[in-house]
Amino acid sequence: MAASSASTQAARQVWKMIVSGKRFENVLSKVNITSASPGQCSCELTVAEEQANRRGSLHGGFVSTLVDTLTTVAVLSSPAGVPGVSVELSVSFLKAARIGDQLTMDAEVIKAGKSLAFSKANLFNANGDIIAQGNHVKHVGRKNTVEDFIDLDE
Repeated sequence: MAASSASTQAARQVWKMIVSGKRFENVLSKVNITSASPGQCSCELTVAEEQANRRGSLHGGFVSTLVDTLTTVAVLSSPAGVPGVSVELSVSFLKAARIGDQLTMDAEVIKAGKSLAFSKANLFNANGDIIAQGNHVKHVGRKNTVEDFIDLDE
């Protein structure tokens, strides 16, 4: 994914606003944005114990939250330019990831229209195997801003 430095910096700032509060998204605080360009965003993480289920595998709820949030950052950087609200989110789990595994996720906007934005995300392990695939549809018709969803004073 070709990334511009300005796009990557902007994505990192938005990510920090999203994950640094006291809300649910702070479960993503150990995820690092690696690159971004208009309509695309990538991140990396090392699976930590608090991101795993009782069997030591990456928790499906964590993956779903990561798909939701990273695709939202991609939508923000697309022509839609707003975070929108989720209409549909699906995740297919293809392979387990264990505590200590290095993972990357790539998210991209497939189409951003007047009212809906369609995006996808793929989660990979260090060998390039797909761990999970996600699809996300967001309503972007109302011109929301990041501030509608995040308390900047937190």
